[in-house]
Amino acid sequence: MRLSTWRRWRLPGAGVAAAAVLALTVGFGGQQQVQYDAQPESVAHSKEMYIFSSVDSMVATSHLVVYGTVTAVGQGRFTGADEDGTTTSQVRLRSVTIDVWDVMHNPKLSLVPPSIVLEEEGWDSQGRGYIVNGVAWSQVGDTGYFFLRRAVGNANAYELTSSDGRVLAKDGALQPSNTDRDLAGQIAAIQPDMFAVKVYNASQSYAAGTLGAAGTIGDQPESVEGPGE
Repeated sequence: MRLSTWRRWRLPGAGVAAAAVLALTVGFGGQQQVQYDAQPESVAHSKEMYIFSSVDSMVATSHLVVYGTVTAVGQGRFTGADEDGTTTSQVRLRSVTIDVWDVMHNPKLSLVPPSIVLEEEGWDSQGRGYIVNGVAWSQVGDTGYFFLRRAVGNANAYELTSSDGRVLAKDGALQPSNTDRDLAGQIAAIQPDMFAVKVYNASQSYAAGTLGAAGTIGDQPESVEGPGE
């Protein structure tokens, strides 16, 4: 779910407290120091690659679906640059470590280590935090299902298949990552103990060739594994 063209709105209540300094980074060659917000202060809206009508379709389009817990969050790599090579539009990603408890969908039977890295946005070039399409920043302790695709530009990391791609299990209920989508209502209506069964059945249907991946609709570049699996 990589950011492309986007518009940004300031989050309600995002004042001095929300913009507390997370870290101080000194650039090479005496570049200006950048202070990174500890909390996002605005929300960006971006065109996505996929819009899913069902959980089954999101499973089939993901490279990997895991159940796990976020154990660490930190500053990740820089990405993006202006056409003239400058970095005024460059953003810094958040690097989210997920301890994997169960692999729910792995169509290529790839080796899945005990911990994987999820990349999410992020901070702009001035260190201001923002979220994309209403998906809150991951926090240590978040536990649930992560629908993932190989990250664009980093074969060793993943990104959410879409803004619907994180489903947390909290207080005996499922918490969709993008509550503005129709799919969020479908997810919230599923009993938590049945969600894993639904994901498993969709994965089996994909493996049997009776369920296909969704077609792309957005304008982002494909990941290194391409569409579908």
